[in-house]
Amino acid sequence: MKFLSAIVSIALLLGGCATQAPPYQASIDNVQALQRAQATALNIGTVVPETSLGTATSISLRGNPMSSSVGVGYADYLAAALKQELELAKLLDPKSATQVSAVLTKNDIAAGGISTNSGEIAAVFTVKRDGAVRYEATKEATLTWESSFVGAIAIPLAQQNYPRLVQKLLTELFTDPAFAAACK
Repeated sequence: MKFLSAIVSIALLLGGCATQAPPYQASIDNVQALQRAQATALNIGTVVPETSLGTATSISLRGNPMSSSVGVGYADYLAAALKQELELAKLLDPKSATQVSAVLTKNDIAAGGISTNSGEIAAVFTVKRDGAVRYEATKEATLTWESSFVGAIAIPLAQQNYPRLVQKLLTELFTDPAFAAACK
């Protein structure tokens, strides 16, 4: 009975509260993939949402808005994630002639499932050197996790899985041999 009371209390506290996506944590696997690629240092260009992306600044988790913990939207979150990964791989150089940019095209988390929930994200990544396009590709990632019908459990789980979803998107980019070739 105490457990049910605690869940109801948490649910009441979460109801209508805005939440933020947790800060991004760089992936060791992503950093190692960047290092294996033997890329030259990269500069981060523009990272923007597609103009029609309805979840560019907020994702609804059972009616509770989740916003980016970085900047004004999820494109800023993606840019910060790219920066973290490149910094840890010692490949970030704001003066580099090789620049990676992105357009966020999908960005959603589902928290309404009974026993599982999922998320999806996609972006068009472009690598330019001295203004010439060397790489352009759409990368997508999906993630599914065990969840609960209870909102007080499902909402925090969805929130916690957003950084993992972004990590998976960047894994798709960093392990692409064409990306590695464009960055040499």
